[in-house]
Amino acid sequence: MSRVKYLNLSLFILLLLMYSTTFALEYDVPPKPASVDVSDIDLDGDLDIIVGHMTAWEQDNPTISILKNEGDGTFIIFDTSFVFCGYQENIFAHNIDNDNYPDIVSFMSDFSSGTADRYIRIFYNENGYFNEFEDFLLNSSATFSGSTIGDIDNDNDTDIIVFSNTSCFWGFLENDGTGQFSAPEYYYLDWYPSDISAGDLDGDGSDEIVVSLSNPALIYSYPFTSPPVVLDSTFLTSAVSIGDLDNDGDNDIVAVQITFLGTVMRIYENLGNLNFTVVFNETFDFAFGPFGSESFYDIDNNGYIDIICATGGGFRIFKHNGNYNFEPPEYIYIGEYCHASHFADLDNNGYKDLIKCYEYYTPPHFGKLKILFNDGTGNFVENPQTGIDPNYEPLPAVTLTNTPNPFSAKIGTTINFSIKKHGFVELKIYDIKGRLIKQIVNQKMKGGEHNVTWNGKDENNQCCSSGIYLMDLKLNGVSKRTKKIIILK
Repeated sequence: MSRVKYLNLSLFILLLLMYSTTFALEYDVPPKPASVDVSDIDLDGDLDIIVGHMTAWEQDNPTISILKNEGDGTFIIFDTSFVFCGYQENIFAHNIDNDNYPDIVSFMSDFSSGTADRYIRIFYNENGYFNEFEDFLLNSSATFSGSTIGDIDNDNDTDIIVFSNTSCFWGFLENDGTGQFSAPEYYYLDWYPSDISAGDLDGDGSDEIVVSLSNPALIYSYPFTSPPVVLDSTFLTSAVSIGDLDNDGDNDIVAVQITFLGTVMRIYENLGNLNFTVVFNETFDFAFGPFGSESFYDIDNNGYIDIICATGGGFRIFKHNGNYNFEPPEYIYIGEYCHASHFADLDNNGYKDLIKCYEYYTPPHFGKLKILFNDGTGNFVENPQTGIDPNYEPLPAVTLTNTPNPFSAKIGTTINFSIKKHGFVELKIYDIKGRLIKQIVNQKMKGGEHNVTWNGKDENNQCCSSGIYLMDLKLNGVSKRTKKIIILK
């Protein structure tokens, strides 16, 4: 399909005047906010907010709105010119066509033919503006309940995963690397799916699909020719999320079961080869559910991954003290019944903040977006924390030292480094002209402290001459620390 120009300047200006707000921590947004995502839309180094709206019966209202970050965690309404089909409960902002700029993935329904034609509608980002869109037919008149994104085939581009609760199937559209998608492929189920999540569970680089069925969750692996793996035959799941809870380099699963008696949360530690063991199982007297991989994060800076769940008018935060021991959940109240939630660093202080969207039901049914900012200790405050010095020493993402320094090749030197989270580590030695002398580490490593020894020899096992050298530590391809190292005779 060819891309369609999407320009409606007069409508954009009118709505901009209607919905712009002062710089505050609670923002007026168009009515019926139903989903929220964040991404750096204009590649200026800070995260902007994208909101999807339920506007099926109010076609003059925006379907998508964008709030632009002013660089300090405050926002202005930037674009409300997207007016088309409502029911945008699963907005995603992600780089679809590999041009660095994040695009917007949404749903589209067309009833003009007398039947329901369903599409994935992608708005392509051109230098921070969305002037074109393209529709990809879903080849089904079913009502789609939700979607997610992932790389199911390990080709480093973003595929789209969808599911239908009423029609009992899930499926995917495969990205060819340019933002064009294959026809959808569907897999039918014996029960009604209630949630879906994507993440690499077996370490092969491609994302598995976990489908929650209000029955035991099923795990599908690409190319999906083999039967799915049952996660736990004793547990009926209402929602699932995938993330590395124990910071060991592989993804674990959090599943919840919502009942009339409360909500049960079960955590499954990844043992490899799609084998999991239950390491946490507890019932709570309130409803909640994980809402994505961003809900797993060390919010209190103690080195352990916490769990943040959306519930009612706010969040429940399960603070992790290690070995899957969690403190009683802390309730962070936002206000009103919330329709959409997210968790991201909006003020560029290195710590993720809380975002909630909700709606006032009295006329004119306008929406609200509220942000609480993480001060780095797990406390949430109303003001952005940019430029505010914390009263504690934050854990560094990477450290790099060696001892002794200077050193003699006869005794060598021990290089100590730490990484806060798991990743691919490269540790190399260069001379002062930038020539590679020795590669010490080149592998995936767990978060934590590590040490290696260098005997002062190069790649050819020849002793290096005395002088100044540089050791460089990269994490996931990005240079994080460079230190001077000296060899003496």
